[in-house]
Amino acid sequence: MSSVEIDGLLFEGIPGSPPSGLVYTRLQGWQSGPPMRDDAEGRADSDGAFPVERALRSARVLRFQGALVAPTQAEAEQLWARWAAIQSDGRPFPLTVTDSLGQRTCMVSLSGEPEVIPINNRKARVIGRFIAHDPVKYGQPRSASTGLPVPGGGLEYPLGSPSGALHYGSNGNLGRVTVSNIGTAPISPRIRVTGGLTLGFEVVRLDTSQRLRYDRIVPEGTDVLIDCRTGGVLIDGTSDGSTYLTVADFFQAGRGESFEVQFLALGESIGAPTMTVEWSDGWW
Repeated sequence: MSSVEIDGLLFEGIPGSPPSGLVYTRLQGWQSGPPMRDDAEGRADSDGAFPVERALRSARVLRFQGALVAPTQAEAEQLWARWAAIQSDGRPFPLTVTDSLGQRTCMVSLSGEPEVIPINNRKARVIGRFIAHDPVKYGQPRSASTGLPVPGGGLEYPLGSPSGALHYGSNGNLGRVTVSNIGTAPISPRIRVTGGLTLGFEVVRLDTSQRLRYDRIVPEGTDVLIDCRTGGVLIDGTSDGSTYLTVADFFQAGRGESFEVQFLALGESIGAPTMTVEWSDGWW
């Protein structure tokens, strides 16, 4: 690891004291995979247990150790106070690691106290334990956008030109985007559709025929966001639109998977409706 960022504090993993004065020494639980949940039910009158159809992962537990170093006591005490105040608003925050695989992030919450153990008046050890309820480590955000399908042109008549070339008209658009996950953990994309669409829209994962159907007008300037992980549907980021999602066959991108997603209008279109698929590669 080259750096660990915790609630805005950037710890660097280099020998000695970096310019920032924040050094990490250990982040236990990051390289390991999260534990499997043991949901097996024991057999009452025989050895063993009933098999489970699918084993699921538990939350990820991370244990961090580092040091805070400053040139003066006053600056050191400011750093100590900053560490003691992580997650001050109570909301989960990003813990980001940068290494040879790039930048990967978990949303975490503090478990227990953020410990500060002074070594002298300018240096202290810090210890923190964090829980990532979603155990997947996510890479940088990615996205792909398309408009609705548009037919291409054909041969233009009369054939030929003074130069002898044939003209085939304008190119069409299939109304598809490609989603790929280069990580090791399955991830769930988010689909954002902007209007106008008079009767709604449909989104189809082509290789599995999984569909998301939204049966309601999407005016120009309005966007509808569908989260395949939570099942949530938001209109313009505020209103709940889940009532209008009449087909909710949510899909994931598994380890190493790549597939196409089709964008379709249920009625007429106004302006230039677009579909944007947003995702991040995921790692265990």
